[in-house]
Amino acid sequence: MTGAIMYISGGRWDGIPGTDRLLAEALAEASPVLWVDQPAPIFRFPDVRSAARASLAGSTEKVAPVIERLRLPAPPLFSSRLGHSLTGWIGQKCMQAALLRSPRAIQAVVNSSPIVSFPTGTRTPKVLHITDDWLAAAELIGFTPALLRAALERNLREADVVTAVSEGLAAKISGFAGRPVQVLPNGCQRPDGDRGQTDPNPVAVLVGQLNERLDLDILESVANAGIPLMIVGPRSESSPVVGHRLDALIKHDNVDWRGAVPREEVRKLLLTASVGLTPYSDTDFNRSSFPLKTLEYLSAGLPVVTTDLPSSHAVKCSSLAIAGNPAQFVALVKERLGTRPSPEEVEEMRHLALENSWSSRAGALRKLLSASTEDKLPAYDREGHHE
Repeated sequence: MTGAIMYISGGRWDGIPGTDRLLAEALAEASPVLWVDQPAPIFRFPDVRSAARASLAGSTEKVAPVIERLRLPAPPLFSSRLGHSLTGWIGQKCMQAALLRSPRAIQAVVNSSPIVSFPTGTRTPKVLHITDDWLAAAELIGFTPALLRAALERNLREADVVTAVSEGLAAKISGFAGRPVQVLPNGCQRPDGDRGQTDPNPVAVLVGQLNERLDLDILESVANAGIPLMIVGPRSESSPVVGHRLDALIKHDNVDWRGAVPREEVRKLLLTASVGLTPYSDTDFNRSSFPLKTLEYLSAGLPVVTTDLPSSHAVKCSSLAIAGNPAQFVALVKERLGTRPSPEEVEEMRHLALENSWSSRAGALRKLLSASTEDKLPAYDREGHHE
């Protein structure tokens, strides 16, 4: 595929790097990318406020050699019905202006936002990439279920191809939309170095945001068992009850909370530990998810203990252990503390990471876009004559 890809994200470029940014960066290995931020209220984000006039004119900012970023300003109360409508109008104006200003033709649009619509009037192939169960995410996202449902229905009508990060989520959206949904799981960084040459510290590590998605019963059990626990990631909880429990957790003598850490430093920290933790609670939202951290642990050569989620069973690796309750989780973590993976385990994890790298995910997405491009062409364009 030639030309650029517009990637409408579910987050902001300078937020915590997640599915959208990692996939967009991998797509940029072969195609320029026009990245579109999730709408952000101008009263909360000074950079959005100062760039609002430029955004409305379609002006972008270079954030990587072949990636341009477009901010989408939003008014106060943008999660209300009236505010959402105004935000949508502003977003369309910004994107249309950016399309006109782009020095490269936009050959495809990938939309992974739960609230932003595809730009109107574009005839390029459109992929709706569903990264989470948006129908069950109203409290986490801050929009009403009715608004999220309407946005999803609108984008499903516009999309040529629909993808989702897990089998369960794909099945749910397929049933909701009455159309096929393909699975495009999350990926991981390519493996680097040889973890097998060093002895790990007897430390368990948890990477990611601390919020309501985590099973705090499990984390408290790990800490109370005296297991050294390093936590790498910011707090983002909204519940006071969860906040109090996190306060107590990070005060444990054997818990080392690092807070937000630059992405390039996280990998180094993983190499100092013995086991990675994916302790997600059993909720509708989590059952549809595909946690980034699990594959990233394995890519770093780090064995994993995870709770029993459907996505856990989708990762076939002997270094991944699934626990059904807090006691079993603690027991499995203890088994791995201070143990160096065998050469066979290291090679298995390396091979798994290569097969599931973000580059491989970007390649799969480009194939879907190419197939969609062919399907949108008239028969005489594909074959050279009318059928």
